[in-house]
This record gives sequence, structure tokens and C-alpha cells, in this order.
Amino acid sequence: MKSVIIYASPHHGNTQRVVERMAKRIGARTVDILKEGPPDISGYKLIGLASGAYFGTLHEAIAAFAGEAAFTPDHRVFLAATCGAGYKDHTYRVRKLLEERGVACLGRYQCRGYDTYGIFGKIGGIAKGHPNEHDLQMAEQFVQRMAKEAK
Repeated sequence: MKSVIIYASPHHGNTQRVVERMAKRIGARTVDILKEGPPDISGYKLIGLASGAYFGTLHEAIAAFAGEAAFTPDHRVFLAATCGAGYKDHTYRVRKLLEERGVACLGRYQCRGYDTYGIFGKIGGIAKGHPNEHDLQMAEQFVQRMAKEAK
């Protein structure tokens, strides 16, 4: 099954590390939407959308893609996020946007990631050392489940 994970990871590379492990596990293509632009998704069945958390939601480029991409009923979509503080679901807004467009979301993965935004930078950041090996292994297990469900 052809799979692609579209991501934005402009700061510390937290999301990129997660996406690379996910992609390796299922043999997916990765697309950095900030460097490569939005990809053509017509040839893919499983599509991942991933980014760090920005003001409680996914990166604006990922949100815009979710709102504009030509999803079909055959597409299976999952979401992934990295965040400094993991107490809330940072994928919620994008998931709701997809649902409003009739695109079902198979699931979501979220883990902590090193964060130096705003005041956190003044104290040396939070979630240092994340994503760690445990986070990456959990991401691999998650994406493997998504791939099985998408078949």
C-alpha cells in the first residue's frame, strides 16, 4: 500500500524524527510541506499529517493542506503531533476540519518534543530529550496499526 506522511518541522526537528521513524516502519514517502510544498496525494491510500503544536493546533501549512487537499473516500488519514506539554489534544482542530470535509481520521499520535517557544526559551526549554526512544517506538507501533487498519 502506498503511503505518504506530510509534515512541518521547522524548529528543533522533533516532528521530523517521529515522521522518519514512522515512514521507515511502513515504507512511506515523507514530504516536508514547508520545503517541498503540498504533494499530489492521488496515488496514496494512507496519508499522515504531522507537525509540532502551535497555539494548540497543528502547523498552519498542515491545517491549510487538510482544508484544501483533494481527499477521496479511498484515502485513510492519520494525524501526529509533537508538543512541549502533552496535556491536551493538539490534533483536535485539524481532525474536526477533516471530519467537516467528510474525511475520516483513523487515529492520532502525540508525544512530547523539545520546546523553546516564548517563555520556555528563557528557561532553557521544556521536554528536553523528547522525542526519546520510547516516544519513537510508540510512534512506530501506532503507524503500524494505522497501516493495518488502512488495508
